[in-house]
Amino acid sequence: MILDAPKPGPETPPTTVSGVLLSRDLMFTVKITSTARELGHKVQVAGNVELASALIAEHRPRAVFVDLAAGPLASSESLVRLQQEAGPDTPFVAFGSHVDVEALDAARAAGCREVMPRSKFTAQLPDLIRRYLGQA
Repeated sequence: MILDAPKPGPETPPTTVSGVLLSRDLMFTVKITSTARELGHKVQVAGNVELASALIAEHRPRAVFVDLAAGPLASSESLVRLQQEAGPDTPFVAFGSHVDVEALDAARAAGCREVMPRSKFTAQLPDLIRRYLGQA
């Protein structure tokens, strides 16, 4: 009697949070978190400053991704505060509308390591995850 080999089950999703995403855009958060998961990383999403602060304190992420369309969560004041809480070794990578030059400039001035239009962020997402969160 020949037995079939067991079929592989779904890959176990990562349990350790390696990144935090500051965003309130449900569709875009799904894109980022699912891409990260496919690459072996877990990215936790924060939709407000208090949650972002708590996630940073609890998980000490390797990087924080910032959707500049997230309102007060992506304000210069919030970004400076969260970067202080995360420490100087935690890069903040911001992305936003290419026409919102003011928000892009404000993110640079607030100390984000990289600031780019949303289209470039989307196109480079797998590479950005590998670069900032590491190879899984």
